[in-house]
Amino acid sequence: MKKILIVILFVLPSFIWAQKADQMIGVTALQFARGGSIIASPVDAPCMIYNPAAIGVLKFDKIEFDMGFGVINPPRKITRAINTPMEKTTESGANAYLGMGNGVIVRISKNLTIGMAAGGVSGLGTDFPATTLLDNPSTPFPENVSIVTKKGLLKITPTIAYSINENFVVGISLQIGNQSLALKSPAFILPQSERWGFGGSVGLIFKASSLLQLGLSYISEMKIAEYEFNGTSLLPPAGGDGIYKMEMNSPQQIAFGISFTPNNQLLIESDVKWINQSAVMEKIELTSPSGYVIPLSFGWEDQMVYSLGTEFVPHKGLKLLAGWSYGATPIGEEDVNNNLGSIAVVEHHISLGIQKAWNKNLLSTISYTRGLHNEVTSNTTPANKIEAEFNMFYFELNYRL
Repeated sequence: MKKILIVILFVLPSFIWAQKADQMIGVTALQFARGGSIIASPVDAPCMIYNPAAIGVLKFDKIEFDMGFGVINPPRKITRAINTPMEKTTESGANAYLGMGNGVIVRISKNLTIGMAAGGVSGLGTDFPATTLLDNPSTPFPENVSIVTKKGLLKITPTIAYSINENFVVGISLQIGNQSLALKSPAFILPQSERWGFGGSVGLIFKASSLLQLGLSYISEMKIAEYEFNGTSLLPPAGGDGIYKMEMNSPQQIAFGISFTPNNQLLIESDVKWINQSAVMEKIELTSPSGYVIPLSFGWEDQMVYSLGTEFVPHKGLKLLAGWSYGATPIGEEDVNNNLGSIAVVEHHISLGIQKAWNKNLLSTISYTRGLHNEVTSNTTPANKIEAEFNMFYFELNYRL
């Protein structure tokens, strides 16, 4: 039974992908171009997903519409049993995804602003061929089958912000989530299922001086309803066909940012964010139709994410943006063999963007983000390796009245 559980742990986590473990650092071209540094000086309406006070400080008169989408290319690899005759590197076949982030905000009065945003904040998937793992004849199922998985979380955030005075804005959001999960692995076939979840966020932005602005936000853990998959399994204690149950929530986060604007042409912001990954991804229990509980010990640790973003205006109507972010992977060397197939290992990101104002109402932005290659090798036997990198191209339109 121990060997069976080890195999399950190897293949199950392969549905996780995103920029900081399974959390995106942004949802629009402007947010990515700034490296996710948007807590103190927000750039668009969908910033309310990360700090609800954002909509109270954006510069518009009556209403603002922001629409963004992008293409994500994340090459990922698994190398089994490195430095042995069985060593083999396999690439995921799913390497193109669509991302999005949209929002609208309305100025009700001088002090009151309302808005709503929607964006894909985590997810994607993998598609590894049958040659990824070797078959183990001592287990009751073949390991040499394809591993096809998917995860996605869309957040919708109705938001209210109130300006206490010209220097201090507070905001609150209801966070509504729709999360989908699917898994095809040697041990299980769990078809795609969607569940709704709910959480909340609060935030503030304070203009300390003409040069400095501070931002602080808290996002609660989103409680996702328990999944009930009409699945099947070849694992004897699991009970074959039937309803498989599992819970997977979205982690709570705390973010702080400080922006510096020395003149009308330059802005620099630095953010730090704590993501409570251990509360939702340290261990998950999968319950079979027979009631047998399979512990999935991923061992994810909490993350500290650091980001730096800048904007430069060379002349009126044109803005150049750049950003960098870093967050150590939550997967340690001791947990690689419990996360084979997981591609939550990219740590450094570099971004560039350019914004053009076509008139006083319409702006457009394009950005490119590069997730630098990173790999983690197990320090236990067998010594397996997971590695990933990615490219993202995003486009955004902003219309303000």
